[in-house]
Amino acid sequence: MIGIVVPVKRLQQAKSRLSRFLEPAARQQLVITLVRHVINTVYRSIVSQSIPARIWLVSPDPTLRDVTDNKDVEWFPDPVEELNAALTAARHHLQQCGCSSMMILAGDLPFLTVDDVRLLIEALALADYDVVLAPDQEQRGTNALGVRLPSLLPFGFGTDSAAHHLRSAARLGLRVHLVHTPTLAFDLDDGERLQQYYRSLA
Repeated sequence: MIGIVVPVKRLQQAKSRLSRFLEPAARQQLVITLVRHVINTVYRSIVSQSIPARIWLVSPDPTLRDVTDNKDVEWFPDPVEELNAALTAARHHLQQCGCSSMMILAGDLPFLTVDDVRLLIEALALADYDVVLAPDQEQRGTNALGVRLPSLLPFGFGTDSAAHHLRSAARLGLRVHLVHTPTLAFDLDDGERLQQYYRSLA
């Protein structure tokens, strides 16, 4: 079974890079919309392929517990508000729940598709790989990260996280597969990309 984890910041802090373009209430609504899209896309993918999986929403913000109407999404709190510590705790929890692998998907991927999720899961299922990583369009951030469980790979989400994860995997002798698709790599973190997103809705 695969455990799919969607981490989300506290609503008041999320998408702070867009503060020049959106008021706080609009940013919070955008985050909710994006999280719903990611979770619904993941759910459609695993249902359409009959993949044994469980979905967890990881966040320090309890108001996000009801962000989705999907009753199959489970809640995992981040009490210390430190993403990497929360993901490490979630990994331990997934192992206790019997998951054989863990996939972390950013909660703010506006163009994520069912096929993107399928590619990630299929790559993680192959015996040739221990780690599956999807970098952002600038090859710096990590938009998706999958690991076989148990795993000693330290999570390093933050600045230049893709390079951090690749270095850590190499140091541990882990085999890495990179997944590149335009929809999975798209980061909504500046005014130009925000406009591109809004144009896609028109």
